[in-house]
Amino acid sequence: MEKYLFHSIMNSEYLGIVTILDYEIRLSSYLSELVLPSCFKGKKALVDLALKSGVDEYRFVSFDVDEQGKIILNSNQYIKVSKEIEKTANGFLQQKRDIVNNSFLSDIQKQKILC
Repeated sequence: MEKYLFHSIMNSEYLGIVTILDYEIRLSSYLSELVLPSCFKGKKALVDLALKSGVDEYRFVSFDVDEQGKIILNSNQYIKVSKEIEKTANGFLQQKRDIVNNSFLSDIQKQKILC
């Protein structure tokens, strides 16, 4: 089973969204292995933790990315994203509908993502 997905997005601040699919994983171990496109110098990576922490103020975390495309783990910052980015992130999770339906999320949270 996939542990995470990466999707590039067209955004002036973020190079893409890392969607965490497994709530049991230790986040730092997976993020430290991930190498993102380094051609997006100065942009941040956005990590979607909906399936790990829920659909709340702790859902999205931004991280700086170094020149080699590695996430700088100690640069994390919980953020509130625009409705457009949230809709895009929900679209990525809709592609994994079975994982969302079998997650710990409440029915209301699942519906918010899947509709």
